[in-house]
Amino acid sequence: MILATNRPLRRGLFIAEVVVLLGLNIEQVVRRLVLEDSPPAGEILYFGAGAAIGVLAVLRRWRPGMLAQLATAAIVLSLVCSLIGFLAKPGGRLAGDTETLALILLIGASCHQLRPRQAGGIAVAGGLIVVIAPVLRHGFVSVNLTVAVLWALLWGVGVAVGLILRDADARREAAQIAARNRERLALARELHDLVAHHITGVVVRTQAAQVVLADGQERELLGEIERAGAEALSAVRRLVVMLRSPDQQLPPRAGNLVETIEAAIDGDKAVRLRLAPELAGLSVAPETVSTVHRVLLESLTNVRKHAPDARRITVTVEPAADRHCLRVEVCNDGTRQGRGRNRHSADGYGLIGMSERIDALDGRLTVGEHGEHGWRVLAELPLPGGVVAAQPPERRTAP
Repeated sequence: MILATNRPLRRGLFIAEVVVLLGLNIEQVVRRLVLEDSPPAGEILYFGAGAAIGVLAVLRRWRPGMLAQLATAAIVLSLVCSLIGFLAKPGGRLAGDTETLALILLIGASCHQLRPRQAGGIAVAGGLIVVIAPVLRHGFVSVNLTVAVLWALLWGVGVAVGLILRDADARREAAQIAARNRERLALARELHDLVAHHITGVVVRTQAAQVVLADGQERELLGEIERAGAEALSAVRRLVVMLRSPDQQLPPRAGNLVETIEAAIDGDKAVRLRLAPELAGLSVAPETVSTVHRVLLESLTNVRKHAPDARRITVTVEPAADRHCLRVEVCNDGTRQGRGRNRHSADGYGLIGMSERIDALDGRLTVGEHGEHGWRVLAELPLPGGVVAAQPPERRTAP
């Protein structure tokens, strides 16, 4: 939709609204409060109400989340002024252009942005207030009835514009969803037809090599390659299923996180594993589980590659004290990691990929020296119902 994406146009419309509302207020000030020596109390009351409602209409641009409250406050204020005009008869000539325009702007914005029930209630209540205001304030005469009909037409224009914009938003969102679905299905076809096909070829050739080779060590190595290929093929197929039917994702299981952590460690005797007792009953989304698995694999691989002299590797997985995030920490005492290595190793693609996965979950990654000779990788991943502190993802590397 043009209005939602074209910022210069939106800025121009906002300036036009301010200019028109301000111009109407200045005109009333000059005509009623300057040219007239003692304007009636009603004119002052209606002018003040119109100015206040105009401010509320402008505020909707800066506080879109408070649109319902702003529109309701404007309607209530206009109704109070109409009741005062009907009961107290404070006098004054027919006016209300600023107030009516501001109300119509708020009503149109409500029809555009609010939920259907809220928008309907504000539109109906606002329409009634706009129509009855001139009659209640200035009496049942033909001129006032004509003005009421004119303002009712303007109210209808405001509602129509709001509904048109709402329909345009819905169409744009539907088009975006359709485009994403087409891209997802195209990616699923590529994975199925190309990647899965090549992995299948690797697995088949590995099985054939096991039959031909008689050496036990080579057969064992080929068996490991076959199992890795079969696991990769299964992962690709699961990904294809998820891409074709995104609503059929596997629900999170309580034990899945612990099993995933233990699988990533894979019985490594050099790793000291610390798991919080509450992990077994923790509700964790599948994408968080897979990210934990990737963080552990990448971190342990980096330790073995860049700190082969590490004597103590500690993996700690626990909820934060406020239970808003899951902390995954991998520490080692290798003096060579971060020192004496080339720069590409420090900022390699593994760390970049790990950071991107954590960023996608609105998490935070901290990588760098820890203690006198240690190195730490700390990932903080949001848990359901909680959010990690609103800070940008942090990456620190050794100098």
